[in-house]
Amino acid sequence: MNVAVPDLPGVGQEILGWVGALAREVAAAPWPVAAALAVLGAVQLAAGGRARRPIAVVGGAVVGVVAASAFGGPLADLTGLSGRALAGVAAAVAGGLCGAFPPLFPAAGGALPAALAAAVLAPEAHRPIAVGLGAVAGAAGGLVAARLVAAAVAAAIGAFALALGLAGALQHAGVGRALAAHPAALLAVAVVLAVAGAAFQLPSAWRRPSARAGPAEPADEP
Repeated sequence: MNVAVPDLPGVGQEILGWVGALAREVAAAPWPVAAALAVLGAVQLAAGGRARRPIAVVGGAVVGVVAASAFGGPLADLTGLSGRALAGVAAAVAGGLCGAFPPLFPAAGGALPAALAAAVLAPEAHRPIAVGLGAVAGAAGGLVAARLVAAAVAAAIGAFALALGLAGALQHAGVGRALAAHPAALLAVAVVLAVAGAAFQLPSAWRRPSARAGPAEPADEP
């Protein structure tokens, strides 16, 4: 079995194109839409990791899209699906599974970057084994650090929504137009916000509902 090296630059360009298109849509929408998106993003940025099942659904869908974009080429060729269709199917399946069983989300969130790293770094002859072992090790690490994974993903989603909303709401100002016209700059702002948001909500992220009113549970329990 051959595992192709993920085309990370190609995936990055595709993400930038998608971000640019989305920024243009938000900028063209009525001002209250952009403002509402910014407010929702701020809430998600500050406290989104507390809601286990919703963040598991959304985070699982994001993992599915990235995994399909990075590793889905052979499957797309086999099924005849386009890249976007395959990403949509992967998002629906991964999001549904993680929503039904939330601990799957931190496991998948840890497995994907480890598998990507293994696919890029391992020699071709050992790549399938390296990807499998990397995914297993990453899944175990994600379960151990479930709170960190949840806080990071929730903050990233909130930061992206906040940056999009601000770019749209400030469309008539120079900063808003600059962010909407330069997807890389918009993502850079989102990254800075995400780091701050993850650090802020880390202590309260991924707690079981019964644990919020009772004694604090272990920091990284999945």
